[in-house]
Amino acid sequence: MARTEFYEIAVRRGYYGVSESGLFGKKDNVRKYWEDIFIKLAIEPAIERILEYKNKIRVVDFGCGSGEGLELLTHIPPSTTFKTSNKEFVITEEDIEIYKGIDISPAMVEQGKQNYAYLPRAKFVQADLSEGFPLTKDDPYDIYFSSYASLSHLDYAELEQLTRQIFSHINSRGYMFFDLHGRYSPEWPKYWGKDCHRSLPYNMAYLLPPQEQDPEKIKWFDVTYYSGCELNELIESAANASGKKAKIVTMQDRSIFVGRHMDTCLFKKQRHQIRAEVNRLFERDYRETINGLNLDIDYLQESREVNQQAWTRIYDYYNLWQTVINTLQALIAGNNAEVKRIIESSGGKLTDDLKMLAWLYRNADRFPAINFWASVMGPQVACVLRNLELSLPQGLGCGHGLFCVVEIENK
Repeated sequence: MARTEFYEIAVRRGYYGVSESGLFGKKDNVRKYWEDIFIKLAIEPAIERILEYKNKIRVVDFGCGSGEGLELLTHIPPSTTFKTSNKEFVITEEDIEIYKGIDISPAMVEQGKQNYAYLPRAKFVQADLSEGFPLTKDDPYDIYFSSYASLSHLDYAELEQLTRQIFSHINSRGYMFFDLHGRYSPEWPKYWGKDCHRSLPYNMAYLLPPQEQDPEKIKWFDVTYYSGCELNELIESAANASGKKAKIVTMQDRSIFVGRHMDTCLFKKQRHQIRAEVNRLFERDYRETINGLNLDIDYLQESREVNQQAWTRIYDYYNLWQTVINTLQALIAGNNAEVKRIIESSGGKLTDDLKMLAWLYRNADRFPAINFWASVMGPQVACVLRNLELSLPQGLGCGHGLFCVVEIENK
């Protein structure tokens, strides 16, 4: 099928208009309070460094959709050590010299123009990135941005070509942000052993109700999945070919257990409801549903020998996740001895997180909230689970997304 066909349908259905996040849909709570936050924290240091020597930032956004990248970039809270920490955000629209969004979909480009008609510095261009970098005649940009696996729509050779051309386009210093589908996500264990650099089927049927997620009727298209090693090799190859120095600032696995397809059966036999349950944690209207946060990932045992390192990373995070859930279950049951045992055996930063959650739960009456769980406890539980993911070592490709920030300089 044509690359843009599903996206044209999605635009007509309103998935890419300006909307509120919530329990369902493209801009759900996990997207806003987990995935967006993850990306913001990953890219913040690079933006702060640019602002050390520039007042205005030039941005190009690959696979820009309707311009969500501009919204994300201009709503990053500053770090506590940043010299302009009195600002609400690290950069605002006023700090953008130019934002140029590129997308293959004419409907996306038109939607972006409508969303940001008030901002002359925001430009939207229709182009096919598989044909290469379309802005070679533009002045260099400071940020070459991509998010939510937009560059996974290219095959390996196409992304390598695009990356090489971007590195060549950079003058002095610039940053490229990758966000690609992780090869070793627990969402699609059937892909773990597939050949490297091979594009494989994907779909966005998670936007549909479960009863409409018929694999024979939904729209499929090919994307490329990456391990950390594969992405590292691609970056190194592009740097050598362009004569530039490329430094990986950060590479992280994003959405290991809350990836969109954890809650579908389109790539694995078992359907989870983990993303749906975390969406409820972030929602301010729902009481606890802790049992739904228990994970069963025994189905990954058969993939253990495919990549032992990836399997170990997922199970390490699984053990941290389950420790949090077990603590909450003990708190709700009033089993203080079990709470004490779990906290004392947890170790590291997790001990402090568990102590904090226990204190909150036991002091609920101190909070002037109509629904303490929905307003205070639930969101804090979700943040603890999110921050555990953020604290994991360098990404291996174990999440729905493999996010990477690369600093490029002249040799």
